[in-house]
Amino acid sequence: MEGLVLLIGGVLAFVASTWYYASSGKRITDEEKAAGRDLTYEINPFTGSAKDTKEESITNYKINIRDL
Repeated sequence: MEGLVLLIGGVLAFVASTWYYASSGKRITDEEKAAGRDLTYEINPFTGSAKDTKEESITNYKINIRDL
């Protein structure tokens, strides 16, 4: 019984990690196609996106200190 739990857990962990890397690779490929160039050193490796570095940066928002 213990072996069965370990086997099923191992298979689920393998499937989850494979799915994560495949989806991250697909997102990176889509980002590179949209940009039309290689984004090797510009993409965040945890999210697979380069958008948060330029377009969605917190410094782009105009916030008045009195609004906080």
